[in-house]
This record gives sequence, structure tokens and C-alpha cells, in this order.
Amino acid sequence: MTIHEIIDLMGLKSTTPEIIQLFETCELGKPPKSVNANQSRKSFQDKKSQLSFGFKFDITNERFYPPFSPKQDDYNFDCYLSSVVLFSGGSGKKKTADTKPDAFWEGFISPKSSYEECLAFFDVKGEEQDTIMRKPLNEVAEVAVWFSGDKSRITDMELRIIETREIFSIYNFDTRYTSKKVKQAYSLLVKWLFDNRYLILPEQAYQETLGLDHAALLDFTGKYLKNHIWTTQLVDDKSLTSFLYRIASNRSITIPGGENVNVYIKHLYIKASGKWDQHQDIYNNSTMEALDDFESSIHLDETQSRQFLQTLTDMFVLFKQEPADDFFL
Repeated sequence: MTIHEIIDLMGLKSTTPEIIQLFETCELGKPPKSVNANQSRKSFQDKKSQLSFGFKFDITNERFYPPFSPKQDDYNFDCYLSSVVLFSGGSGKKKTADTKPDAFWEGFISPKSSYEECLAFFDVKGEEQDTIMRKPLNEVAEVAVWFSGDKSRITDMELRIIETREIFSIYNFDTRYTSKKVKQAYSLLVKWLFDNRYLILPEQAYQETLGLDHAALLDFTGKYLKNHIWTTQLVDDKSLTSFLYRIASNRSITIPGGENVNVYIKHLYIKASGKWDQHQDIYNNSTMEALDDFESSIHLDETQSRQFLQTLTDMFVLFKQEPADDFFL
């Protein structure tokens, strides 16, 4: 087995003949048929070859999305070879040497490679030099290498599926999932992104008439965005990306004058409905079940929906007046 053979296995489903053969070769038993939602991932150690194989289902890459549940139970999911730890050299005085034969690394870098050799392999320019380097190897996989602080040795090497960053997940849009109680807030967010041409879409999509109807917005989101919003679906605007991360969680912005304003999209949505005081009363004096029921009952009419869209615009304008926010950039 060589590094190139392992690269070819990246992204394969755990039940494919190639993965089964890999497990037989490494004497790892049987590969997992699935990974459940509580586990998130499964890892298998090949101590003899100093390799660790990781499988998971929740992969932010369009080739593997959305997760598929063969039992249709939304609990057990097909999983894929998502990562392979090629080398872990330890830290401090406890250092581990790589014991794989040179033939394993032929035509590739190895844990013995120098910093200069890695700069050439990763095609890193002088001003970009760092102790962490990444390189795509094909359309699915990349390799990442970590160096010690003094750049004298490689400390870790890993193959992994190339993933992007998720801002809003399938749980915000797909009606099969009930954990998010104000789904209209997220469908209207898609409308806001569409109206401002913040989404990377084929031109034919922008020729469609996208109104305020919740069901139609969800259909559009499923058709063009696969029921999620990832950074790769957005125009290249760091302030937009950062703003969306901000409204995705219970956070605030500081407006001119120093006042903090909460911009959590759920809160903006409830305020647009005119039911914020009622919501807070239930929050402070009743059960979470009652709060969930109340939030699920909220639906904005046309006037309120347009007010909510304008609020998003206003908050984005205020957000861009803050000092540069690079928390998620």
C-alpha cells in the first residue's frame, strides 16, 4: 500500500469493495456500515502502519450532501472515508518516528521532508510561509502538514476531504427537522440574499420571480442551495460572510454611539411579528415546551415579512460600520 493508493480511496463509502479490501489489508476487521448522529464519526487505528482512518457522514462538501439515512430514521447515516492521519510525531520530548517504508511515500513528501522541500511541494511563496500547509490533491481530497514552531520537523500529516464552512444547515430549511422553530426566518433570509444578488447562482435562477411565500422559498432553497447556506454559495464579500455568522447565533453588534443591538435572526424575526414582549414573558415564566410551541406558531404576513427584510438590510449597514470583524474569516 502507498500514499497514492490511499489518496484514491478518499471519499469512498465505507461499504465499497475498495474500503473492505483496505480493512482486510490493515487487519482492521470490518468497516462500519454507518455512523449514527450521536457518534458523528468512527476512527480505526492501524498501529502497524501508523495510520488512522476516519469515517463520518456530516460532510460539508456537495458530493456528500445531504447525509443519507438508508433506514430513513434520521439517525443512522451512510459514512465515507473522510480523513487519514498519515503521521503523528508527538510533541516535546516524546517524539515518534515514522516507520513506514520509503516506498510508501514515493513521489510524495514524507515526515522526513524538510521545511524547504515542503515549501516546494505546496508551492508556498515567501510571504505565505507558515507552520501549517494545505494542498488539494484532486477534486475530493487535500493534504495538510503541520510543522514544529521552529520549522525543524513535521509533527503531523493528514489526508482529508476538502470541506467548506457551513453557516446555516439543512435543519434550518428542511421541514422534516423540527429543531428550528422559526423556519420562515431562514426562508426569508434566502429571499434577502437573492434580492441583493449575494448568492452564486446560475443566471437562470436569477430570472425566476421569488416572492414572499414560505413554501415557494423553501422549494427554491432545496433546488438551488440543497437546503443549506455555505460560504462557497456566497459572493466574495467578507463582511457579508461575517454578518451571516453573526446573525446565525445569539450575538450583537455595536452601533454608532456605542449601543449594543442583538442581531440574532430568530430575535429579529420575532420582533418583526410584533410578539417580542409575549415571547419574553413565556421565556421568563413558562416551560421550554411552551416557548417552542409559541415560536412555531409565529408566521409573518406580507407587511411583516417586508419589514423583516428591511431590518436585515439595516442591520447589515450597521454591521459594516463596526471595526473589521475577522472572527469567521
